[in-house]
Order: sequence, then C-alpha cells, then structure tokens
Amino acid sequence: MKKSIALSLLAAGMLAASLSAPSRATEIKAAQYLSPKHPLGAGYEVFKDVVQKESGGKIKVRVFAGGALLAAKAQSDGVRDGVADVAPLVMSYTPSYYPHGLLMGDLAMFGPNDTAATFALSELYVMHCPGCQEDARKQNQIQLAGFSTPQYVLVGKGAMNTLETIKGKKLRAGGPLWARFAESVGAIAVNIPSSEIYEGLSRGIIDAAMYARGGLKTHGLADVADTVSEVPLGSFRVSTYFSWNLDSWKKLTPEERIIVFKGMAAGTVAMLRTYADGEKDGVALGKEKGIKFLQPDAAMTKAVDDFVEKDGQETISRWTEKGLTDAAEVVDTYKKLYRKYEALVTPIMEDDEKLSELLYNEVYGKLDPKTYGVQ
Repeated sequence: MKKSIALSLLAAGMLAASLSAPSRATEIKAAQYLSPKHPLGAGYEVFKDVVQKESGGKIKVRVFAGGALLAAKAQSDGVRDGVADVAPLVMSYTPSYYPHGLLMGDLAMFGPNDTAATFALSELYVMHCPGCQEDARKQNQIQLAGFSTPQYVLVGKGAMNTLETIKGKKLRAGGPLWARFAESVGAIAVNIPSSEIYEGLSRGIIDAAMYARGGLKTHGLADVADTVSEVPLGSFRVSTYFSWNLDSWKKLTPEERIIVFKGMAAGTVAMLRTYADGEKDGVALGKEKGIKFLQPDAAMTKAVDDFVEKDGQETISRWTEKGLTDAAEVVDTYKKLYRKYEALVTPIMEDDEKLSELLYNEVYGKLDPKTYGVQ
C-alpha cells in the first residue's frame, strides 16, 4: 500500500513538472553569405523579426550572416545536408542541380520590374512548376521564394545608348545571357566578377559593366565611370531567396508554417526595398559626381526588344534539347505571371505593407499549411 502511494505521488509529481515546464522554442537556422546590411541580408533580418514577433517568441530564428555558417557556394549543399534550415541559393553555383532555375536565368531580360519578376518567380516555383520543385526535392529542399536584383544598365566610360556607340565596346557580362546580348549588338563580352568591375573600368579592361545603378555607390563605380546608359538589360534572377531543408520544413507545425509564410513575404519585400533604396542612393551620388544618365535611342530599344524575343525562343529550343521537356510551358507560365504582377505591383511600389500583403495573399495564403511540402 505504501509502495503504491509512493508511486502515485511520484507519477503525479512528474506530471506536474512536465505541465509546469516551459515548452521548448522551435529554432530555425538561417544562413546567408553577405552583410546584414546588404539587401539580401536585410530581408533575412526582417524575416527573423516577423517570425519571432508573430510566434510570440515560440520560434527563434538565428541568422548566420556573412558566410559564418555557409559560404555562398556551399549554401545549396549545406541546406540539403541540414547544416542550415533555410538559405538563399545562387543556383548557377551548382548548375547541374537546378536546370529549371537556369532556364529562368536565361529569361532575365524579360521584363524590367524586379518586384514583378520576384513575385512571378515566387508563384511559379511554389504553385506552377512541378519540375522546379522536383529539382529541389532531389536536393532535399523546397523552394519558397524567387529573387531578382534591380535592373541592369550600362555603367561605364562614354555613351553607349546607341548601336553606333556600343559597337566594339568591351562590356562586363555577368552570365551567358548578357554575353549573347553583347555579341548581338557588336560589343565584346568580358567575364569578370562584380568585385573586379571597379578595377576593370579604371584600368580599361572593360568600357562598361552591365550592372545595377546601385553599384555607383556600393562598388565605388561613381569614381571611375562618367556615363550611365539606361539600356534595359534585365537583372540577376538565377536564385531562390528562401530555400528550405525539406526535413526541417516537415518538422514545423501548420501554425508555424503560416507564421513562416508571413515572414517570407515580409522578408522578400524588405530585400527588394533595400535594393531600391540602394538604386536611389547610387543615382543621387552619380548625379552629384556629374555622371551623365542617357536614355537609349529608338534603334537601341528595338535591338533590345528583338534580342529578348529571339533569344527567348532559342532558350526554349536549347533547354528542350537538353531534356527539359516542360521548358516551353514553364516559360509561357512565367511570362503570364510577370505581366500579372507588373500590373498589380506598379500602383503600390512605394508601399511595403501592401506589397507584403499582395505576395502573401497571391501565393502563400493559397497554400495548405498542413500539406504543402509535406505530402
């Protein structure tokens, strides 16, 4: 009898202790390879703040910035292996992993609005591209947000806003698409990383860089360039902004996934806003330094449009020949989504709250948090 009472008291004590013990917070390890002040990093800081606030502290997000957890080229394998739960991925670093992502990269000159492109890519990856998600699943990942830098233009020495002035010029090209464009207008593509643009311009290795206006400040290009030719050259889009480890995603509860969806919408918009602010700062500095900003003439504009149309068709053929049988369908879907979002975001471009609501309502809010990415 005494033994029975003792056991009952012990069991009751254990139950009381378990009920009084605080529940353990869910921890999310996020890795990104740039400064927290860089647009890519700024978005992750907002993601962290929103998730922690919306969860009442029940979800803790640890952001490892500046490559502290994973270097840029290690992001994909690191997410796959669970070193990080979530990270932005540059898909061109591991091109064999993400053929659909590289296909999208070949469409980077379609449409000038980087917000519309980011939203369109997000909806495409999440809702309309089984092949994209299959690429990710093979890497034990799930892709949950698109990405785009601001529009590229020609930042360099001398005018290059006409077909006559661009011919024969050496242009820094950040990928095969821009190399093909350079060739199409009689220019010479030079492959150097963005970190070497300043030196390339100052030493005459290149005449101009196909790069964003923000580089006038962030990369010091206002000190070595004298002209910005506003030729619309697309933007870098061969990335996903939030790629999750599939096992980590499945461990979240449906309620936690809803909170994460809200955080990703806010973080994506914060990334875009920080880029946009950087563009304004770059232009302001350029004007202060006396840099000329030149609009392309009609012939140059037509040459760009003709190239985008022709290269787009060749892109479909090229990727179909490589075995991507859904290339035409994916391209058509993306173009429709881009046009949809271009119309939706244009009136609200200066309102981050409305942009976040739009992305959430059009993409994340339409997903079933109980089953998406789990089944």
